[in-house]
Amino acid sequence: MSDRPTAPIPPPAPEPPPRPPLPVGRLLLGIVLILLGLGWLLELTGAAELDWGIVWPVALIVVGLAIAVAAWQGRSRGGLVVLGIALTVLLTLGTAAEVPMGGGVGDRVERPSSLRDIPRRYELAVGKLTIELDRLRWSSTEVPGSVEVRAAVGLGQLVVEVGEGFPCVSVQARSGLGDVVVFGERASGITPEYRTEAVCLAAPVLELDLSVGLGKVEVRRG
Repeated sequence: MSDRPTAPIPPPAPEPPPRPPLPVGRLLLGIVLILLGLGWLLELTGAAELDWGIVWPVALIVVGLAIAVAAWQGRSRGGLVVLGIALTVLLTLGTAAEVPMGGGVGDRVERPSSLRDIPRRYELAVGKLTIELDRLRWSSTEVPGSVEVRAAVGLGQLVVEVGEGFPCVSVQARSGLGDVVVFGERASGITPEYRTEAVCLAAPVLELDLSVGLGKVEVRRG
């Protein structure tokens, strides 16, 4: 036998640290925000018109998938849960108040000058919609018995300014969650509503049917 010393056995090489899991949840959330931003930009520039009634449910589905992936990876998902709850509340209130999610986003001012300029219903998904009725005119020989204005906002504020040409106003205003203010009278909380029928003989009678899913409805004299 040889008396030479045995060479020491080197220790095993340390295993490389495990790669951190891919933050799929954050990636999906980023994709949702990018797509919403692009859709908003396209509508503001007039390049395209999106069906927001489809966009919001799809966004909720993507956020739900992101929460499931984050839970499977054992990662924090608090921000995704908050976003998912916000989208769920928005869609639920919009459905309960019969407020569509279509109509675009941003701030918009409508100033109809004749009865033909009034659409079947004004709609806005997110933002502030102001309807100014003080410029509304008609022939002195063809005074309408009533003028109906219907408007809906998904998330934001709806303001209707009534001109002096309407001495009589009938209002049905409601919000899924928020405030309803009609000529200084306020109702707040969950599903606040203001309803009154015009009791007068002067024509024309302005009939307002106004809805907001989450936010504020206000009717005031212009």
